[in-house]
Amino acid sequence: GDTDMVGLARAFVLDPCLPNLWQSENPGDPAFPRFTNAPEGGNTAWYSMRLTEIGEDREAPQASDLETAIRKYDERDNHRVGLWNSRFQN
Repeated sequence: GDTDMVGLARAFVLDPCLPNLWQSENPGDPAFPRFTNAPEGGNTAWYSMRLTEIGEDREAPQASDLETAIRKYDERDNHRVGLWNSRFQN
């Protein structure tokens, strides 16, 4: 069903060409990052910002470190809060 794709989303963030890799003679899995002592929501922020880079066609060969991803995530959220408040404020 529909939930099968949820399990692949983070893998595709790491390597959008995974289907091609899996069809090759030497299939493998992407190397998932391991963050030690990540703050609550830190992993989600890292994957969200990586997905944003891919979606905006500005994916860097090397992903941001965790601290940079969290900072960018927070900046994006703060900007969105401002837009939300200006749109829906009484």
